[in-house]
Amino acid sequence: MTMQESKRAWVLIGALIFLSAVCPSYSTEVYKWVDEKGIIHFSEDESRVPEAYRGQAEKKSIPEETNPPEEKAKATKQDRTKTKDRPGVAEKERINKNKIEGDVIESVKTILTLWKDEKYDLLFDHGNQKSRGTVNKEDFEHRMRKKGIGLASSWETIRDIQVDVKNATLAYATVKIGLRPSRGGETKFRTETYRMSFEKGMWKIDLAKLLSAKIYK
Repeated sequence: MTMQESKRAWVLIGALIFLSAVCPSYSTEVYKWVDEKGIIHFSEDESRVPEAYRGQAEKKSIPEETNPPEEKAKATKQDRTKTKDRPGVAEKERINKNKIEGDVIESVKTILTLWKDEKYDLLFDHGNQKSRGTVNKEDFEHRMRKKGIGLASSWETIRDIQVDVKNATLAYATVKIGLRPSRGGETKFRTETYRMSFEKGMWKIDLAKLLSAKIYK
């Protein structure tokens, strides 16, 4: 082999090595053989392998890559930026929990206001499906009035609300309420925990808990 041919062989080897480093997702098939002088040759065309060496020529697959390195690096950088800008799982859970707590507190305030104002027909609509299935609206209104007790108008009633969020549809609201006899008498403060369930876009309460409210226990 002449010096020029040897140089060409090494250029081909270098090109193949470069392709394997730059383009690793597809594969290129090449033929490798060693001549009598120990020089290694490569060719993508089997017909260019000398007939004397075709029997010993090795067929190899060299992987290639779809995207150039600079594009791959750019894509990796963009992925990292997106990941950085996206809130983490823990952050999302914290945000969702805070929103649920706020929504439950607003619902509890509405329920307590309706109770205090003795608007039992509207209060019934804030009951969860299970409790509304055990008592109709008229019966609920009658039983609430017959109890002879109401919710006192006090700042403490609205202020002291704590929410324990269990999941996206279940929470427990612990509230300090003031109960008073309807015909006058001393207000008694007590802390109650109400089960709140998210149904049809609203946080609703267990009406049975309201029906069982007592000034003295």
